[in-house]
Amino acid sequence: MLKLPDEIMAAPSDTTIPGLAQRRVWKAPDVTSHSLVVLTLPRLYLTPMTGSPKTEVISQLETVRAVDSFLGPLATAIDLYTVRRVKLDLKDHTVTIDHQMANSPNGRTVIRFADGRVADSFFAKIWRRLGDGYQLKTFAPEWWTLARLPIVFIAAVIVFTAITAMVLNAISDTGIDQHGIARVLPNWRIVCAVGGGAVAAAQMWLYRMASRPPERLELQQL
Repeated sequence: MLKLPDEIMAAPSDTTIPGLAQRRVWKAPDVTSHSLVVLTLPRLYLTPMTGSPKTEVISQLETVRAVDSFLGPLATAIDLYTVRRVKLDLKDHTVTIDHQMANSPNGRTVIRFADGRVADSFFAKIWRRLGDGYQLKTFAPEWWTLARLPIVFIAAVIVFTAITAMVLNAISDTGIDQHGIARVLPNWRIVCAVGGGAVAAAQMWLYRMASRPPERLELQQL
């Protein structure tokens, strides 16, 4: 029996992943920019927003052979091999696809979703279809941009508390109180306690700001 080389025997990865060839369909109102978004193995289809499609249309999409003809001439088809970059905006729930077009190398398609759950699902599915030729990158504001305000606030509270406590302590120790000011001024220990509480609260603020998740995920073609 003739033994074929391993590289010939190995099937393409796209055909070995269970469920990869299954069509994925997203529809209005989960999609706010298009009525239908259909992801197949070779292409992504989008139809103009005309409202929520009927249930029977969704059922037929799962079995129809020619998706292009079924969706009609107004549908947009994007060959996945032309996709250069896919961006997921985690704040606006939008996916931006940069791809080549027949008449332009710089085509761009934006898909808007109703919530983050649906947008995440679409991003994960198209990433799986695109395969290993793409690298995931995360984008978040610079750490100093997020942490600057809490750090400045903490520093200001520490300086103010230290100066105020020293002045109050000096007044208390010297016993100089010509106008009875000491009787209306707070104790320096109370000032230190309040300042410490403010710093502790600001540290929690700093932690939340500095540990914010990324605002954008991006798939870039290698």
